[in-house]
Amino acid sequence: MYELTSADRNAPPYDGPALSVTDVRAVVRDGWYNAFADLVLWRDYYWLSYRRGTKHHADHGMVVVLRSSDLQRWQEVAVLDRPQGISGVIDSGVQDGHFCVAGDRLCITINTRVPTEEYLSWTDDGINWSEPLLQTMEGFEPFIWRMTYHDDRFWCATSGPESDPLYLIVSDDGIIWTEHARIAGTNVHDWSGETDLLFRPDGELWCVVRSEWPGVFFRSRPPYTEWEGGHSIGLCDAPSICEADGEVFVAGRLRVPLFEGDLRLHPQGTTGVYHLRRGGARPLLAFPVGGDSAYSGLITTGPGKLAIAYFSDVAYWSGVLPPKSADRYQYKVTDCDIYVAEIDIVNG
Repeated sequence: MYELTSADRNAPPYDGPALSVTDVRAVVRDGWYNAFADLVLWRDYYWLSYRRGTKHHADHGMVVVLRSSDLQRWQEVAVLDRPQGISGVIDSGVQDGHFCVAGDRLCITINTRVPTEEYLSWTDDGINWSEPLLQTMEGFEPFIWRMTYHDDRFWCATSGPESDPLYLIVSDDGIIWTEHARIAGTNVHDWSGETDLLFRPDGELWCVVRSEWPGVFFRSRPPYTEWEGGHSIGLCDAPSICEADGEVFVAGRLRVPLFEGDLRLHPQGTTGVYHLRRGGARPLLAFPVGGDSAYSGLITTGPGKLAIAYFSDVAYWSGVLPPKSADRYQYKVTDCDIYVAEIDIVNG
């Protein structure tokens, strides 16, 4: 791991919690481009999803769901293929999937490309999954990156057509969506659909969104129609927010010193975790850098404990392992593995 110094944090003296990685391991290593992981705790089991494919984009991709009782031993319980059926168009497969715990039900979104469509499937027993249903919204097709379930409704932040503006949308069933509020208007960097929401115990709603360059942080009070903030928190692609011990942490791709190998194409960053406060965020840890690493799920597993699932090709870029699929320096084509790390929260 990289120890992020005060210079990396680029801020006054820090008085918040620290993070210490106690264990990290590859749980999927099979020669595929395994990416876009998510992680939740539901019915006393850990559930991990990821996209198994041939490369970074959607070609020949499908979502795999694993289950574990201990974060160590994982069983494959579902494989969710392209709901529209097989297509001969390049990059037409499943791109990614994300969980949403909705009471007694575990939901998963399925994002496909060519055409780009969002589907929702769910299970009531962890074994049988529903037929995926198309998610719709009047005016434009919503990009449902991460849903959050709160007060018997589904919530999501998503960008409008042409990546502008940024909306808060809601749904009673996770299928049919309507606009609730506009979070922000035009952004010079363009909003991404990669967002996450967190309802705080005091009722405040926090939102982190990936833009073309920085991650941006917004917040709102009920009824969530007026938004403030707009703080840049540094690079935070594919944010995943988690509250633990009264503190808020957000995982995403962040920038760290580059890997010191023979890079023909430079990596964009690596998976890391920020401490998020009302005024902004501080990076606390970063995992080793490869050609590509990010798109994680972050959860709390108990007091003082976090767990994260993420993908990385570091084993192949570093030369520790030979890839099965492609030249090791073919950026975003070579093998990628799914990792799970356990983290202790150390009070500052």
